[in-house]
Amino acid sequence: MVQKIKNTQNYNVLSAIFACLLWGSWSFYINAESGFNVGLIAAITQGVSSFLITLFMTYLIEKQFNAYPKKWAKLFAPPICTVLFTGTCLVLAHFIMNTPNIIKTVTPALCVATIFAFFTNFKLYRQMKHL
Repeated sequence: MVQKIKNTQNYNVLSAIFACLLWGSWSFYINAESGFNVGLIAAITQGVSSFLITLFMTYLIEKQFNAYPKKWAKLFAPPICTVLFTGTCLVLAHFIMNTPNIIKTVTPALCVATIFAFFTNFKLYRQMKHL
C-alpha cells in the first residue's frame, strides 16, 4: 500500500488565516485611494479569496504530489499548476468585483503564493525522502 504524504491541518489553517489578514490589508491599502467602500470591497474579496485559495492550494498540491509517479514531476508540477490555476481564479474574482488596481493588488500575493507553493511542495518531497 502506498502511503499518502500530507501537511498538517494546523499548518493549512494557520497559513490561510495569515494570508487572509495580510493580503486583505494589502488590498485595502492599494485600493482605498479610490474610496473607502471600494477599498473595503477589494479587501474582503482579497481576504476571502486568499483564505480559500491557501486552503485549496495545500489540498491541490498534496493531491497532485501523490498523483505524479516521477520524482521530477512531483517536485515541479504541483506548485506551478496550482499557482496558475488559483492565480487565474484570483484575478477573475477581482475583475468581477471591479477592483480598480488588480495588478497592484494581486502581484505581491501571487509572488508569495508561488514561494508558499514551492515550500509546501518541498515539505512533502522531504517527507517522501524519509519514507
